[in-house]
Amino acid sequence: MFDQKKKLLALIVAACLSTSAAQADDLTGTLKKIKELGTVTLGYRDASLPFSYLNDAQQPIGYSIELCKKIVDQIKVKVGEPNLKTEYVSVVAATRTPLLINGTIDLECGVTTNTVERQKQIGFLLTSYVASAKYAVKKTAGINSVADLKGKSVVVITGGSGEWITKNLDREKALGLKILNAKDGGEAFLMLETGRAVAYINDDVQLMATIAQSRNPDAYTLLPEPMSAEPYAIGIRKNDGQFKAFADDVLRNLYSSGEINTQYPKWFQQPIPPKNAVINLPMSEALKEAIANPNDTGV
Repeated sequence: MFDQKKKLLALIVAACLSTSAAQADDLTGTLKKIKELGTVTLGYRDASLPFSYLNDAQQPIGYSIELCKKIVDQIKVKVGEPNLKTEYVSVVAATRTPLLINGTIDLECGVTTNTVERQKQIGFLLTSYVASAKYAVKKTAGINSVADLKGKSVVVITGGSGEWITKNLDREKALGLKILNAKDGGEAFLMLETGRAVAYINDDVQLMATIAQSRNPDAYTLLPEPMSAEPYAIGIRKNDGQFKAFADDVLRNLYSSGEINTQYPKWFQQPIPPKNAVINLPMSEALKEAIANPNDTGV
């Protein structure tokens, strides 16, 4: 009887090992890389509130980071590595794409707009937010519309969608803009704050978050004209169908279960660290539509 139990146990162990090996053999692309290295690496932004930024302990937090962590939780199950390590790499608009392509990061958890042009280089998961690009100005600047920017200095983030929006605007409207470049939102807002630029373009939610945490929030306003519709999505490597299908399913389940409706208010309608600022931005109809009917359509 004892020998029979030993044989049965050996068969069970062998079956488990065989299943695990088969699952590992079935993995391709990013999932295979993560399995082999025992690590998943997330790209984050230093100061893109409330999506991806550092808290007082210098740890990445935010709406996009939380979504990526949900995906990581399911990666652990998929690759059979409950102790999978998570590493973080800081990215900016100019470095996020090359770092994704060369394998330094596996998921770009920031504030990247899914565009047809970017789709030539990287892949995107389902839309997780929909923003609108606008210009922020000081109320005392006497600028009430985009037309009033004629001949003025405007700061853009290098590699961000606001850069090509502003260049196209300048060309089409012959505004004679002096376009200044900043590496990230923190540097761009400082240029607006100190008067080096009279306007700073970014997506409305990022501008509102930055202004809410500034030294004088009442000093700034957004120009009324929306310059674009910006579908944000988590970036992945291009042509990795297995990983995209897997990660999209994680997001789709968050949407269909209603869990996304508890995550959204945490970052957009409640006080957020480190200064407990409140952006007070209810979920837009465009985002509600993207959650009800998930898609990865770029602009």
